[in-house]
Amino acid sequence: MTHRRAIVFDSSGTLMRMYRVAKDTRTGEELHNISSLRLVRESQALVAIDIPPDALLGCPPDQRLQRVIIENGIDMNIGCASESITADEVRQVMLDNDSSDVCVCVSDLMDVVSAVKKKCKNVFYSGAGFIIDVPTGTIPYVICTAGKLFSGAEETVSQLTECADLYIASGDSMRNLSTLARYLGIPQKNVVPVATPAVKECLVRNLKNTHEYVVMVGDEINDLRAITAADVGVLTVQQHRDKSRKLRESADMIIDDMSELPHIIRELKL
Repeated sequence: MTHRRAIVFDSSGTLMRMYRVAKDTRTGEELHNISSLRLVRESQALVAIDIPPDALLGCPPDQRLQRVIIENGIDMNIGCASESITADEVRQVMLDNDSSDVCVCVSDLMDVVSAVKKKCKNVFYSGAGFIIDVPTGTIPYVICTAGKLFSGAEETVSQLTECADLYIASGDSMRNLSTLARYLGIPQKNVVPVATPAVKECLVRNLKNTHEYVVMVGDEINDLRAITAADVGVLTVQQHRDKSRKLRESADMIIDDMSELPHIIRELKL
């Protein structure tokens, strides 16, 4: 059944509470509970490795991370980038700089995986990746993320399913998002993985052609374009309240808890 309303969710920080640990490979410093998007600088890209983090446990800890990814044909997804770049281009950059003196090892990535495991129990899913500086091919940060559903998320989604077509558009991989969608009862065909800001905006605009109202629910700057394009842009601060002024001003409303959404939809009479 097609409803006259569509609601698009980002996943991280919107449906799920995330915990991230990044390691500065230049200094060895670990940064806990951070936003990985805020570490991405000009000419850099946030890259997700499309395998479960534990799958790297069998690799020699002193082996170069770039070499492990290339030799094992591990898929990569671009979570966000300061400029347009594809996973194939990242792979080529890594090949071109394979002999670089700057060495990031499997052990660096496993350090952040271990740090997340110590902090987070009973997580819904976890993922790992890195930030790459495209011109030099260096990796300034390795990152691990784990997430668990916000309390009440399942009930909220169940209520919204009765009055709207629900979608997930996220920078995460389909491997993780399909599990999330299946658990929440959102059709797999309504899941858009590896969604850049432009992809999210395009989804919202396309849905406006088939639905009377489209609501975008996001929590970070990579949701800004979709929030602005939607009929109703909702910014959630459930993960953390530290949001940019531009993001706050672009949203039609700001919520503290996603459980507020069913009431908001009813009150708006959308």
